[in-house]
Amino acid sequence: MLGSPTDFWGKLESRSGEVFSWHPLTHHCADVAACCEGLLAHTIIGRRLARLIGREQLDETIRARLCVLAALHDFGKFNSGFQDKALSQPAFVRGHVKEALGIIATQGRGVGAEFFRALPVAEIVDWGETPAAAGELLVAVICHHGKPYRLVQDADPAWWSPRYGRSPFDGIRELYEKAVNWYPACRDDGAKLPASPPFQHAFAGVVMLADWLGSSTQFFPFSEHLDVDPITRSRSLASTAFERMGLTPDGARLDLGAESPGFARFTPFEPYESQSCVADAPVHPEGSLTVLEAETGSGKTEAAFGRYLRLFHAGVVDGMYFALPTRAAATQIHARIVKATRTAFPSYETRPPVVLAVPGYMKVDDASATILSRFEYLWNDDLQERFRYRGWAAENSKRFVAGSIVVGTIDQVLLSTIVVSHAHLRATALLRHLLVVDEVHASDPYMNRLLESVLRFHLDAGGQALLMTATLGSDARTRLLATAGANSGTPTIAEAIDTPYPAISTCLRSSSPGRTSSILGVRSPGNPKTFRVTLQRWMDNIDAIATQAVGAAAQGAHVLVIRNTVNGCIDTQRAIEAHAHARGIPAVLLTCGGVPAPHHSRFAGDDRRALDVAIEKAFGKGRQVEGRIAVATQTVQQSLDLDADLMISDLCPMDVLLQRAGRLHRHPSALRPDGFEHAELIVLVPSERNLGTFIRANGSANGPHGLGTVYQDLRTLEATYRLLEEHREIEIPRMARLVVEKATHPDSLAAIVSQLGAPWYEHERHQLGARMAQVSAGATNVLDRSRPFGDLEFPTREISRRIASRLGESDRIIDLGTVMGPFENLIDQISLPHHMAKGLPAEIDVRCESSERGSLNITLSTKRFVYDRLGIREFKD
Repeated sequence: MLGSPTDFWGKLESRSGEVFSWHPLTHHCADVAACCEGLLAHTIIGRRLARLIGREQLDETIRARLCVLAALHDFGKFNSGFQDKALSQPAFVRGHVKEALGIIATQGRGVGAEFFRALPVAEIVDWGETPAAAGELLVAVICHHGKPYRLVQDADPAWWSPRYGRSPFDGIRELYEKAVNWYPACRDDGAKLPASPPFQHAFAGVVMLADWLGSSTQFFPFSEHLDVDPITRSRSLASTAFERMGLTPDGARLDLGAESPGFARFTPFEPYESQSCVADAPVHPEGSLTVLEAETGSGKTEAAFGRYLRLFHAGVVDGMYFALPTRAAATQIHARIVKATRTAFPSYETRPPVVLAVPGYMKVDDASATILSRFEYLWNDDLQERFRYRGWAAENSKRFVAGSIVVGTIDQVLLSTIVVSHAHLRATALLRHLLVVDEVHASDPYMNRLLESVLRFHLDAGGQALLMTATLGSDARTRLLATAGANSGTPTIAEAIDTPYPAISTCLRSSSPGRTSSILGVRSPGNPKTFRVTLQRWMDNIDAIATQAVGAAAQGAHVLVIRNTVNGCIDTQRAIEAHAHARGIPAVLLTCGGVPAPHHSRFAGDDRRALDVAIEKAFGKGRQVEGRIAVATQTVQQSLDLDADLMISDLCPMDVLLQRAGRLHRHPSALRPDGFEHAELIVLVPSERNLGTFIRANGSANGPHGLGTVYQDLRTLEATYRLLEEHREIEIPRMARLVVEKATHPDSLAAIVSQLGAPWYEHERHQLGARMAQVSAGATNVLDRSRPFGDLEFPTREISRRIASRLGESDRIIDLGTVMGPFENLIDQISLPHHMAKGLPAEIDVRCESSERGSLNITLSTKRFVYDRLGIREFKD
């Protein structure tokens, strides 16, 4: 509608404070109701909600009643304070969420009496199994902006008084009458709305997603006619949006054909036994959890995609979320999944879009987008009209999981279960997917507690999950399988060591008690690897590290140096550069854009991508014959396809060390220089053997290069140290179970403390206390779906931000304008890690000045930073 509103409005467009178009409120409510209808009837979300209440499908009456409630989500906008926002000089301004809750809380007293006559609350209450059931669901739909609020009576009569000849209560009455006519089955004598709190929380996510979809002018342009019933138009627009976004996957399923697709559908290579076993694991409609434990390079990514294809073809998932531990890993796997998807689904029109769920990247398939304004995005693809739909999920991190195939970080998954804004949306959208979590061993106790919560809700709703790892201890595996209802206890260390490896564990979710998991040993791909271990007390001796690395590179070796901290990485990079230049061989240094650089996380997004390409070119399958040196942090230990002749690594827990060693002699066919025919791993340890010297009086630890800080538990480091002293050669996969269990099993760690005595007892108490505190923090911060939706209240924005900061969600995105970066890429923003952004105000003045080539001096309020080929760091005089 053009011009100023002539009726109750739901959406506005204005310039310089003047309204030039608007969308009627009842029409917007029809848009959201139609989206809710589509999600419940035409995606697997309806079946997931049904599973939460023990049903196979939602009854038609339940669906109709839920859609009516969804239509009422914005009835608070009828209040005069909200409608006055269309005026250039409003008398007073109000919102619409707390206002709607406030008038419900009157329970028909005062101004609420007229509201209760306009909206027949008694009829709605009668729709529920209990008097509170429908009311809780109504509260859930009102709180559709991302978080719950409690009912608090707050209904000023001035807000609800008629203005300009329009009565808010007449508008509410008309909306309700239209909604029940749109969904007449709501008044049938069918099933009652359930009183189940998990159902309420899941439905809250449905309405949040429906509102976000229905509020998008990309899909729902403003109406041109006021005096028409909008539901036909809304349903048609919703159907088009769902189909083109991939939310309704029928076309893609038809593309796969009648027969269940095998690996030949997306790869010409015969599958390994582990890949076949994962893909062929039981298809269980009530939910299943599969755990794949296999060595690095065994094709776990392809196993996950094969599993997704089978479940998608069978109709038990609508999509896949592939969760990885780092942004670098996510960008690499995204490219591989894009290629596999293109092969598996030849038709572009029905092919599911593949979203990269990494904040700041904005990428779908091979196309990326440029932000034009807050709500406009320019996709670098010829099919702009197509990407109006296809790219929608990538345009905001809160809706990443609404994509069809999503590759992203584990953080985006864990945000679905903590008390932060839009957790409900993320969790409900995630129910559509096969949830794949790669490298689960990398999580700390806090992250594990959150992952267990995610899995429990996902599986309770009939969801499907696949966990993959090269190195998972039996204690962690037992806890994760328990989320699917497995009741087996943690095995003894002897039993754990005897467990097959590689192996696949499965647990099928069902209503029957006493469920157990099964574990199946599988054959490895047939490429066993043995690497020799040398312990060197060079952790603080960067000259010795540089001498070793440059000497090996001079002989033609590809050397990968991995430090535990970014500062250690940068210092080592500088030392190696100095040694290489002194020997007259600077060409051995890894370069990006023609300049030497380390590989770590503190680079702008475009520069990180350039570094990934550079290091894979130097160390990948097509690597140069000449020697090369790359200095990196944990960013290279997962998902990047790297092959080193020699690795130098800081001491770290055994499971992490095996991940790093997966990049050592990765490709059996690679040509090795003389003297490097056998894989060698040099592990850097402190100059003194006694790790106990890093234990403080209170039991905490603070040693060099991440000992006691990045890796807080010295018990696991001591266990790893002993294993490396005992086993100077490690064969994978034969010894994987042995070394991981001896380094992580509770019995093994307890034996070390008993032998070493004080101060290790204090350290053990501190670690167990810290673990309990982290688990407790996880439990405290977890969204409690056992409580009715209306009983919850999220913490303040600042507390929520601190909770999310554990997951990297509170990293600050700094807009730089458009400047030339160190690798001759144009960059416009950079992510500042949370700890570096501490103390910065919410609104910051950014000044960015170029000095020498690619070096930027960045001033953020009172803090100064340097960004160059070594990454971003605080400025030091």
